[in-house]
Amino acid sequence: MDQFAVGFDLGKDYSQICCWNGAAESPVSVSVVSGAEKYRIPTENLELFLKKALRLLKPYGKIHDASAVVFSVETLEEGLVERIKRTAMQMIGVPESRIYVQTRQESFCAYVLNQPKEIWRHQAVLFDYEGELLKGMILNVNPRTIPFLARVECDKQWTIPLSGLLQPEKNEVFQELIRQMFSSRPISAVFLVGEGFEEKWYEDSLKLLCNGRRVFAGNNLYAKGSCYRAIQAAKRGAAASYVFFGADKISYNVCLRTPGTGKGGIYTLLNAGESWYEARACCEALLYDEPVVEFLFQPMQGTEGFKESMLLEGLPDRPSRATRLYIEAEFLQVDRLRLTVRDMGFGELFPSSDLCWVEEVELI
Repeated sequence: MDQFAVGFDLGKDYSQICCWNGAAESPVSVSVVSGAEKYRIPTENLELFLKKALRLLKPYGKIHDASAVVFSVETLEEGLVERIKRTAMQMIGVPESRIYVQTRQESFCAYVLNQPKEIWRHQAVLFDYEGELLKGMILNVNPRTIPFLARVECDKQWTIPLSGLLQPEKNEVFQELIRQMFSSRPISAVFLVGEGFEEKWYEDSLKLLCNGRRVFAGNNLYAKGSCYRAIQAAKRGAAASYVFFGADKISYNVCLRTPGTGKGGIYTLLNAGESWYEARACCEALLYDEPVVEFLFQPMQGTEGFKESMLLEGLPDRPSRATRLYIEAEFLQVDRLRLTVRDMGFGELFPSSDLCWVEEVELI
C-alpha cells in the first residue's frame, strides 16, 4: 500500500483538507476549484462534508487506503471523538485504528514544529480571527528534552469579541492584546489565521507584530497541522520528535513490572502524551512468583512516580510461570485509569479459573 495521509480541519461553518503521499515533500492543500486557492468547504454536516472530501481527494490518492486520517476540531466535547470516528469509518472506509482526532491547538503545534527551527526557536504565537472572535494562543517548546515537550498556553483574557466595532477600534483592541501577550516574552514568529484577517484593518497592529519577528498569514494552518500529524502516524514505528501536552493528554507512562526479565525489567503499556480517549493497551504475561501484578506510573515531568500493586485474590496455587495473565489498561478520563487482569491458565495442565480483577487508579 502506497503511503497516503489526510488531515481535516472541521470548522463550525467551513472545513478544509490537506493530504500527503510519497511524491509530496509536505502537505498539499486541496482546493474546491482545480487550479485555484479556494480551500474553504461548507461544513453543513459531517456526512455531507466527507462526501465532498471523497470526490476532492480522488486525484491525490485512495482515502480508504490511507495510512492515517486526522481530524482537527476546536474543542473535544463529550461523544464527539466517537461520533467522528464512527462516521469516518462508515463514509470513507478507514479502520478506526487509523483515525485520530485532535484539537486545533495540537494542530498548531504540529504545523509549527514541522517548520525550520528558527520559527520556533523561542515562542510562537497564533491569532485566530473567525466570525466575531479574536483568539490568541502561545506555543511553548522545551528543546532540552528528548523528545521535545510542547504545550499551548491559552488565557480567557486572550479571547475577545469584536462584533460591532469599527475598524480603528478593532485595531486598538488588537494592539492592546499584542502588548499584553508579548510582554516579557521572547517571540520568534506570529501566525494569523481566519477570514477576519483578510480585510486590511490592522496595518498599525501588523507593524507592532513585525518588530523583529516573522509574521505569516494564511487559512490552512490547522488542516496542514492535522496532515503533519497524519504523516507521523503513517510512519508507524518512527520515533516522534516531540510530545504535545494538552488538556486531553495523559501525563504518565503506564508500565508493568516484569520480574525474571533482568534487572529493572519494565514493559511500557501506555506512553505519556497520548490522548486519554485513545489510550488503551493490552498484553499477556506469565506470573513469576507471588499472585501480585505491579504497575508503575512514571510522570513525564516534575514529580516522582508511584506504583500500584494488584493482588490476585483467589488465584489457584500454581508453580512459578505456570499462570498466563491477560492485562488491559484503558483510560476512562484524562486522570482515571482502569486496569483489568484475567486468568488464562496455562494450557491443559492448568486450565483458566475465569477469574477477573479490576481496579481504577486516580492519576493526579
